[in-house]
Amino acid sequence: MSSHTWTIDSITHALPYPELRATFQQQVSFTEVSKLPDILARWVRFITDIEAGHAELERVRDHVREHGRLPDGYDQDTRESVSRYEEIKARIEAQRRQGHNAA
Repeated sequence: MSSHTWTIDSITHALPYPELRATFQQQVSFTEVSKLPDILARWVRFITDIEAGHAELERVRDHVREHGRLPDGYDQDTRESVSRYEEIKARIEAQRRQGHNAA
């Protein structure tokens, strides 16, 4: 996890979609206190995964701007790259759907 000092408020503001924020707030509000550390840790992991993906995207974008091509090891047509993208996209969409279903 990142070195960020996390609070309920900072986790809420770090979530990229209103549906995710609502789901998080609902889980925190209606979860038994003894289970909160696990819930909070899961959300912080989710946020740090998003942040890591964003940092990697920025790095690749900067490389493409500077060199006009993807960095070594990246091939936009490889199944691995597409699979990694689809995995992240599916996780975010699942979280969004979970937020819609909870509302």
